Amino acid sequence: MKKIVFLLFWLNLLVKAEDVEIKLTEVTDSLDQPWSLTFIEKNKVLITEKHGRIIQINLSTKKRKEIKHNLKIHAYNQGGLLDILYHKDTVYISYSEQRDDVKNQDRVGLSSTSIAKAAFNSDYLFFSNIFRAEPPIESGYHFGSRLVIKDSYLYATIGERGLGMIAQDGKSHPGSVIRTFLDGTVPQNNPKFLDLEKRIGYLKFT
Repeated sequence: MKKIVFLLFWLNLLVKAEDVEIKLTEVTDSLDQPWSLTFIEKNKVLITEKHGRIIQINLSTKKRKEIKHNLKIHAYNQGGLLDILYHKDTVYISYSEQRDDVKNQDRVGLSSTSIAKAAFNSDYLFFSNIFRAEPPIESGYHFGSRLVIKDSYLYATIGERGLGMIAQDGKSHPGSVIRTFLDGTVPQNNPKFLDLEKRIGYLKFT
């Protein structure tokens, strides 16, 4: 009986969905590899582009504006600006950060998935790091990431950088879901694992 009720419930949703007309309206074009967006007002969004630009778009007027920033981005292969999240006049962003000054064309250089925050300003965003995935890795793959804020906590997914089994290493951030306070400090009630060293205070799902 429960299965029948459940089936009827979903059939009812499907019928209602067919009655809804979805209308698409183009608000902008010519974006260069957009990765994520966040609403700062009902009719305004911020969009990250992979190679480093942050674009503000007014959905009503379709006016767009680039907001400059100070992030040192590793825009190589799958790296670049990643997720962006606006919360209470603050912008949180995840990105692939260049961690050395390699100028050798035969080397990718060290980088990490990092998270930074800035007070919102429509002219310039001055970001400060609140998290860096350790260790930095010489790879252009699998940075992640998504950001979510719930209550006073920031959750972020950190890619395993194409190294696969590093996600099973409790001493490393890659391949993790992390939880911090909004300033990047570690909550004391985070899970603790006796065999972890650097990873104490973060969530590691294996």
